[in-house]
Amino acid sequence: GVCLVAMDGYLYAAGGHDGFTAVNVVEYDPQTNKWSMQPPMLTRRSLAGAAVLQGHLCVIAGNDGESALSSERYNPLDGTWACSHMLGPREAAGCAVYRGHIYDAGGKDELDLKLCSAERLDPCGMRWSPVKCMRSKRMSLAVFSCLLLAVGGHDGVSDLKAIDVYDHETDSWYFGSLKSKHPGGIVAVLRPNKTLI
Repeated sequence: GVCLVAMDGYLYAAGGHDGFTAVNVVEYDPQTNKWSMQPPMLTRRSLAGAAVLQGHLCVIAGNDGESALSSERYNPLDGTWACSHMLGPREAAGCAVYRGHIYDAGGKDELDLKLCSAERLDPCGMRWSPVKCMRSKRMSLAVFSCLLLAVGGHDGVSDLKAIDVYDHETDSWYFGSLKSKHPGGIVAVLRPNKTLI
Protein backbone atom coordinates (compact mmCIF):
# COMPACT_ATOMS: atom_id res chain seq x y z
CA GLY A 1 0.00 0.00 0.00
CA VAL A 2 2.99 2.39 0.31
CA CYS A 3 4.36 4.33 -2.66
CA LEU A 4 8.05 5.08 -3.12
CA VAL A 5 9.64 7.80 -5.22
CA ALA A 6 13.09 9.41 -5.48
CA MET A 7 13.40 13.20 -5.49
CA ASP A 8 16.45 15.47 -5.15
CA GLY A 9 18.67 12.65 -3.90
CA TYR A 10 16.22 11.46 -1.24
CA LEU A 11 13.81 8.54 -1.15
CA TYR A 12 10.24 9.32 -0.08
CA ALA A 13 7.82 6.72 1.24
CA ALA A 14 4.28 8.09 1.22
CA GLY A 15 1.18 6.51 2.63
CA GLY A 16 0.67 2.85 3.36
CA HIS A 17 -0.94 1.10 6.29
CA ASP A 18 0.67 -0.23 9.47
CA GLY A 19 -2.20 -2.60 10.30
CA PHE A 20 -4.07 -0.06 12.39
CA THR A 21 -4.00 3.24 10.54
CA ALA A 22 -2.78 4.77 7.30
CA VAL A 23 0.72 6.19 7.77
CA ASN A 24 2.13 9.41 6.37
CA VAL A 25 5.39 10.52 4.72
CA VAL A 26 8.99 9.66 5.60
CA GLU A 27 12.20 10.68 3.86
CA TYR A 28 15.36 8.60 3.56
CA ASP A 29 18.72 10.36 3.37
CA PRO A 30 21.35 8.02 1.86
CA GLN A 31 24.17 10.27 3.13
CA THR A 32 23.22 9.72 6.78
CA ASN A 33 21.41 6.37 6.27
CA LYS A 34 18.46 7.71 8.29
CA TRP A 35 14.71 8.09 7.85
CA SER A 36 12.89 11.21 9.04
CA MET A 37 9.25 12.21 9.26
CA GLN A 38 8.10 14.87 6.78
CA PRO A 39 5.16 17.29 6.89
CA PRO A 40 2.01 15.14 6.79
CA MET A 41 -0.25 14.88 3.78
CA LEU A 42 -3.65 16.50 4.02
CA THR A 43 -5.18 13.01 3.95
CA ARG A 44 -3.50 9.79 5.02
CA ARG A 45 -3.78 7.14 2.33
CA SER A 46 -2.68 3.76 1.04
CA LEU A 47 -2.90 2.18 -2.43
CA ALA A 48 -1.80 5.52 -3.93
CA GLY A 49 0.56 6.35 -6.77
CA ALA A 50 3.45 8.80 -6.61
CA ALA A 51 5.39 10.82 -9.14
CA VAL A 52 7.79 13.75 -9.24
CA LEU A 53 6.99 16.63 -11.55
CA GLN A 54 8.74 20.02 -11.69
CA GLY A 55 10.37 19.52 -8.29
CA HIS A 56 7.16 18.57 -6.52
CA LEU A 57 6.14 15.22 -5.04
CA CYS A 58 2.66 14.26 -6.17
CA VAL A 59 0.75 11.53 -4.32
CA ILE A 60 -2.16 10.46 -6.45
CA ALA A 61 -5.44 8.81 -5.51
CA GLY A 62 -5.45 5.97 -2.96
CA ASN A 63 -7.76 5.05 -0.09
CA ASP A 64 -8.02 6.40 3.44
CA GLY A 65 -9.57 3.20 4.81
CA GLU A 66 -13.11 4.27 3.98
CA SER A 67 -13.16 5.75 0.49
CA ALA A 68 -11.11 6.32 -2.67
CA LEU A 69 -9.28 9.66 -2.79
CA SER A 70 -8.07 12.47 -5.04
CA SER A 71 -4.46 13.78 -5.23
CA GLU A 72 -2.05 16.02 -3.31
CA ARG A 73 1.17 17.84 -4.21
CA TYR A 74 4.11 18.50 -1.87
CA ASN A 75 6.45 21.46 -2.22
CA PRO A 76 9.78 20.59 -0.53
CA LEU A 77 10.86 24.24 -0.50
CA ASP A 78 8.22 25.31 2.02
CA GLY A 79 7.05 21.92 3.29
CA THR A 80 3.42 22.42 2.30
CA TRP A 81 0.83 20.14 0.72
CA ALA A 82 -1.92 21.31 -1.64
CA CYS A 83 -4.90 19.34 -2.87
CA SER A 84 -5.57 18.89 -6.57
CA HIS A 85 -8.99 17.38 -7.20
CA MET A 86 -9.17 14.59 -9.74
CA LEU A 87 -12.13 14.04 -12.03
CA GLY A 88 -13.01 10.95 -10.04
CA PRO A 89 -11.58 9.22 -6.98
CA ARG A 90 -9.62 6.03 -7.56
CA GLU A 91 -7.19 3.68 -5.85
CA ALA A 92 -4.57 1.12 -6.92
CA ALA A 93 -4.23 2.92 -10.27
CA GLY A 94 -1.31 3.17 -12.66
CA CYS A 95 0.70 6.39 -12.41
CA ALA A 96 3.48 7.77 -14.64
CA VAL A 97 5.03 11.04 -15.82
CA TYR A 98 4.80 11.38 -19.60
CA ARG A 99 5.52 14.41 -21.78
CA GLY A 100 5.43 16.85 -18.87
CA HIS A 101 2.15 15.59 -17.39
CA ILE A 102 1.23 13.03 -14.75
CA TYR A 103 -1.05 10.29 -16.06
CA ASP A 104 -3.21 8.22 -13.73
CA ALA A 105 -5.20 5.36 -15.18
CA GLY A 106 -7.27 2.36 -14.23
CA GLY A 107 -7.43 1.04 -10.69
CA LYS A 108 -10.81 0.92 -8.98
CA ASP A 109 -13.36 3.41 -7.67
CA GLU A 110 -15.07 3.88 -4.30
CA LEU A 111 -17.52 1.08 -5.19
CA ASP A 112 -14.60 -1.31 -5.80
CA LEU A 113 -15.35 -1.38 -9.54
CA LYS A 114 -12.38 -1.80 -11.89
CA LEU A 115 -11.74 1.20 -14.13
CA CYS A 116 -10.48 1.73 -17.68
CA SER A 117 -10.74 5.52 -17.38
CA ALA A 118 -7.65 7.75 -17.34
CA GLU A 119 -6.78 11.38 -16.64
CA ARG A 120 -3.74 13.62 -16.65
CA LEU A 121 -2.46 16.48 -14.53
CA ASP A 122 -1.21 19.67 -16.15
CA PRO A 123 1.47 21.11 -13.82
CA CYS A 124 0.84 24.67 -14.98
CA GLY A 125 -2.70 24.99 -13.70
CA MET A 126 -2.59 21.90 -11.45
CA ARG A 127 -5.76 20.72 -13.16
CA TRP A 128 -6.76 17.18 -14.08
CA SER A 129 -8.31 16.59 -17.51
CA PRO A 130 -9.77 13.45 -19.08
CA VAL A 131 -7.83 11.11 -21.32
CA LYS A 132 -9.44 8.60 -23.64
CA CYS A 133 -10.33 5.39 -21.78
CA MET A 134 -7.96 2.45 -22.08
CA ARG A 135 -9.09 -0.60 -24.04
CA SER A 136 -8.93 -2.75 -20.88
CA LYS A 137 -9.42 -2.25 -17.17
CA ARG A 138 -6.04 -2.46 -15.44
CA MET A 139 -3.74 -0.81 -12.88
CA SER A 140 -0.28 -0.21 -14.35
CA LEU A 141 1.47 2.51 -16.32
CA ALA A 142 5.08 2.81 -17.41
CA VAL A 143 7.03 5.02 -19.80
CA PHE A 144 9.39 3.07 -22.02
CA SER A 145 11.15 4.10 -25.24
CA CYS A 146 9.12 7.36 -25.37
CA LEU A 147 5.84 5.43 -25.09
CA LEU A 148 3.22 5.39 -22.34
CA LEU A 149 2.28 1.76 -21.72
CA ALA A 150 -0.46 0.09 -19.67
CA VAL A 151 0.76 -3.47 -19.17
CA GLY A 152 -0.97 -6.66 -18.03
CA GLY A 153 -3.07 -6.57 -14.87
CA HIS A 154 -6.53 -7.91 -14.09
CA ASP A 155 -9.78 -6.51 -15.49
CA GLY A 156 -12.02 -7.92 -12.74
CA VAL A 157 -12.71 -11.13 -14.69
CA SER A 158 -9.41 -12.45 -15.99
CA ASP A 159 -5.66 -11.83 -16.05
CA LEU A 160 -4.49 -9.82 -19.05
CA LYS A 161 -1.64 -10.20 -21.47
CA ALA A 162 -2.63 -7.16 -23.49
CA ILE A 163 -0.68 -3.91 -23.60
CA ASP A 164 -2.42 -0.61 -24.24
CA VAL A 165 -0.10 1.96 -25.86
CA TYR A 166 -1.11 5.62 -25.62
CA ASP A 167 -0.87 7.96 -28.60
CA HIS A 168 -0.78 11.52 -27.24
CA GLU A 169 -1.34 13.09 -30.66
CA THR A 170 -4.70 11.39 -31.20
CA ASP A 171 -5.56 10.87 -27.50
CA SER A 172 -6.16 7.18 -28.14
CA TRP A 173 -4.85 3.78 -27.08
CA TYR A 174 -3.81 1.02 -29.43
CA PHE A 175 -3.27 -2.65 -28.82
CA GLY A 176 -0.17 -4.71 -28.10
CA SER A 177 0.39 -8.13 -26.54
CA LEU A 178 2.65 -9.93 -24.05
CA LYS A 179 3.83 -13.54 -24.36
CA SER A 180 1.94 -14.50 -21.21
CA LYS A 181 -0.63 -13.11 -18.78
CA HIS A 182 0.54 -10.92 -15.88
CA PRO A 183 -2.12 -10.49 -13.16
CA GLY A 184 -0.21 -7.92 -11.10
CA GLY A 185 0.50 -5.52 -13.90
CA ILE A 186 3.58 -4.15 -12.12
CA VAL A 187 6.17 -2.66 -14.47
CA ALA A 188 9.66 -1.25 -13.92
CA VAL A 189 12.13 0.11 -16.46
CA LEU A 190 15.60 -1.26 -15.69
CA ARG A 191 17.62 0.56 -18.37
CA PRO A 192 16.82 2.18 -21.72
CA ASN A 193 16.41 -1.09 -23.62
CA LYS A 194 15.05 -3.43 -20.92
CA THR A 195 11.67 -3.58 -19.19
CA LEU A 196 10.77 -5.80 -16.23
CA ILE A 197 7.14 -6.92 -16.00
